[in-house]
Amino acid sequence: MLIDREKSLVVVVVCDTYDEEKVYEAVRTGVAAAGGLASVLSPDEKVLVKPNFLKSADPDSAVATHPAVLKAVLRLLWEYGCTDTLYGDSPGNDTGARVADRLGLETQKPLFGARFTPMTHEVKVRFPEGMTEKEFYFAEEVTEADAVINVCKMKTHALMRITGAVKNPFGLVCGYRKAMAHVKYPNASLFARMLADIHRCVKPRLHIMDGIVAMEGNGPGAGTPTPMNLLLFSTDPVAIDTVFCHLIGIDPQSVPTNVQGAAMGIGTCDSQKIELILADASGTHSVGFAQFCEQYGRPDFAVERTKLPPQFRGLKILEQFTRRPVIHKERCVSCGICVQHCPVPGKALSFAKGKNHPPVYDYKKCIRCYCCQELCPKKAITVGRKSSSVKSGLQDRTQPKHGK
Repeated sequence: MLIDREKSLVVVVVCDTYDEEKVYEAVRTGVAAAGGLASVLSPDEKVLVKPNFLKSADPDSAVATHPAVLKAVLRLLWEYGCTDTLYGDSPGNDTGARVADRLGLETQKPLFGARFTPMTHEVKVRFPEGMTEKEFYFAEEVTEADAVINVCKMKTHALMRITGAVKNPFGLVCGYRKAMAHVKYPNASLFARMLADIHRCVKPRLHIMDGIVAMEGNGPGAGTPTPMNLLLFSTDPVAIDTVFCHLIGIDPQSVPTNVQGAAMGIGTCDSQKIELILADASGTHSVGFAQFCEQYGRPDFAVERTKLPPQFRGLKILEQFTRRPVIHKERCVSCGICVQHCPVPGKALSFAKGKNHPPVYDYKKCIRCYCCQELCPKKAITVGRKSSSVKSGLQDRTQPKHGK
């Protein structure tokens, strides 16, 4: 099949199971259709594979990149001849080792020749050409790697609506620097521009999205697993996230990482500039967005879809539309993680009523970064408007829409 090289290529492979051998065959098919590993790196390069290790959770929770997908990528690199490969992530309120252990990965042993790395030591990296950030504090492994492969997870996100290929490399930033970034870039557009600068600095070679089971609702850490039965592959992070948007029926232009990523030159969110390919054992097949989404999409996917009318600029009116974190008292165990990780100087929430009660928000201080919601271990925080919370998508979706 002739591929339009003027467009960003996104390859999709249908896979409805996390059986390791079947996932490996799907990943091998997808990478080959996307141009093969030889098109993005050479075997003698040192490779860092960056999964989504948001926090410790079971593999079937859809919180993290599934270990079967990570193993398939590492196996493919090993077979290609890469003998100096690392994998790891730097979670905001956990350690990469604990997350990996919870996923069943044996971090003390090489995995298809790849070594686990904790990504705990930071190094300042100057980036004079940055459009929003002139320096980053990355995990040391980033500076030592020749190539980064981004193995992200298909999930919703309170701040960005979705998290995928553009957002995942934020995990290359170490420790408390993540919280500081939310204060420095206190709205979604500015934060998205910073994320785009990470891509411009690190230049990940390949993006692989685990959408076999995605997360909808109260993502990225407390939502509901839902089968999408797909793996996506591209060298364009914005394009792969744009395909995700089409699958769940939201406008790609409503996602800040798409808009700012495209504006800063790391990819395209224009479907007319994306070549969408379905790949399987029989070969590759070009497919239109409408046909693709009709067959594989989920228009009922629980994700934030509302739009803020641009004419509403007054503070009192904005309060009616701006989503804010809400603590559900019946789930809260007063662990204090939300208070500890609030990045706002002086804290936007505190144990004002004592530690025997849930924390209390000061919404005048709250910058709506949703770090509290993302890190809550008990799914006690959702994001809503005024006194109501968003639909958290807690309905059971264990049965796939399409039986492929």
